Amino acid sequence: MTSLPVNPFKPGSSPNRPAPAGPVPAGLNPGANNELLVELLHGQRLVSTLTQEVAELKTKLARRTHQMGVLQHVAEILAATPKAAQVASVVQDVFVQEFGARTCIVWMLEDSGACYEPRSAHGLPRAVGARLRLPAPNPFPNAPMVLFQDQWLDPSVHKGYLDPLRPTEDTALYYVPFENQLLLMGFAVIGLDAGRTLEEDQNSLTILQRQVASSIYNAWLFRDLGNQRDTLRRQTGELEKANAALREADRFRSEFLALTSHELRTPLTGIMGFTRLVMDGLYDDEEEMNRMLADSYNSGKHLLDLLNDILDLAKIESGRMQIRIDPCALAGLMDEVRTIVQAYPRSPGVELVWPEGLEAMPEVLADSGRLKQVLINLLSNALKFTKEGAVTVAVERGIGEIALCVADTGIGVSREAQTRLFQKFVQADGGHSREYGGTGLGLVICKHLMEMMNGTIALASEGEGKGTTMTLTLPIA
Repeated sequence: MTSLPVNPFKPGSSPNRPAPAGPVPAGLNPGANNELLVELLHGQRLVSTLTQEVAELKTKLARRTHQMGVLQHVAEILAATPKAAQVASVVQDVFVQEFGARTCIVWMLEDSGACYEPRSAHGLPRAVGARLRLPAPNPFPNAPMVLFQDQWLDPSVHKGYLDPLRPTEDTALYYVPFENQLLLMGFAVIGLDAGRTLEEDQNSLTILQRQVASSIYNAWLFRDLGNQRDTLRRQTGELEKANAALREADRFRSEFLALTSHELRTPLTGIMGFTRLVMDGLYDDEEEMNRMLADSYNSGKHLLDLLNDILDLAKIESGRMQIRIDPCALAGLMDEVRTIVQAYPRSPGVELVWPEGLEAMPEVLADSGRLKQVLINLLSNALKFTKEGAVTVAVERGIGEIALCVADTGIGVSREAQTRLFQKFVQADGGHSREYGGTGLGLVICKHLMEMMNGTIALASEGEGKGTTMTLTLPIA
């Protein structure tokens, strides 16, 4: 039998010399050396394991440091982003670049709170993402427990309408809610590899959720503040206009009081003066006395008309004006108006042109007494403001209505004055007011009366010196 060569690495052996004879010293016990070798091997394995764990921890720490840097950068961006759409775009980029999302949609609660609207999408056609509007306050009615808890979405939760987010079979959907004060401000659904785990990223994900929820809430507040600011500006503008209107009305009222005082005083002075002359017998004959009495009567009638205008306006503004609308024949009413107006004073040579064939016109729905008052007022103004030419009355039949026009060749109305002529206490301008008299209430009363009779009144003039046309419309009975 051939002897085996001596193992040079075996403890106690040497390739160059034979084993010593006699007993082995205690310090060179083979059993103790074996135990030492085992401990060394165990220590090496432990060091290798620790080295690997340290390397893994360094990798995790590096990723964690990177994520913290990303979150810090994201926080700075979100803090400077007042719009929800920009917040959604930033969040989408984080999910795609840092979490490796294949697909992603970010929903946010719309202003009315009725639904969640997709604001940003990645990995699928825009038209597909735009159709995925989800109900509020719970976007997943089939699984209410999903509301505030981020988790993997089972197909039973979304009933297949989120399948466009799964481009392949190995893509799983993960739900990330953005909740602030128990209100789901928005959420994201991201498509990840089915084998992907998010345990190591959970802390970063939680921080991101809080940042995004706060940013969406702040965007809401910023938008609300903007709306309130715009509302305040609009209300301030309206208040300034109202104050200007009040100042203008106050000015008109002051002018009206001064004008009315003059208008009332003039006929009253005439009445008292003519009556005193008659009482004192300061007249030459009976004819002159009758003329004084007639002038006194006319002054009293003018005073009564002024008072009636003031009382009518007071009734209209207090809601006590009563209108009785009945079928009314135009022929008879216009004859009565013509008889009254023919007696009104007018400049020499001014012709009053009256329409014919009114018997063929249908009846209109109106209060005959108030319609007569409006026509007399318009004709009185036309005769008063026309120094030469004619005042023409026309009646035309339209579709379901009758139009009555009073056109004159008088002083006309400027474009600027036309916009305010139907306001209380306003006439064409102060010069005409002083020259022709009046309180400036006639057209205001006419406008209210026509509206109460379901009719309209309109003024048309090409400017000063070019005449005026007043048009009334009333429904056919």
